[in-house]
Amino acid sequence: MSEDVTLEAFRAIAAQARLALDEGETVRMHEGYLGLQTLLARLPAAPDMADEPSLVFLPTGTRVVL
Repeated sequence: MSEDVTLEAFRAIAAQARLALDEGETVRMHEGYLGLQTLLARLPAAPDMADEPSLVFLPTGTRVVL
């Protein structure tokens, strides 16, 4: 799907998914979908490993004092 999904196209997609939505729910979900597409467009296509958050694994028996 792309950002160009119109409200009518979104209704058809929802109908194919057998979602029973009233008009208000359909409009809100369509707006949310467009917002999600905006956020997804901001993600890098090929993120670098350095972009990942660091994870800390401690060996068994290691004691952490804060």
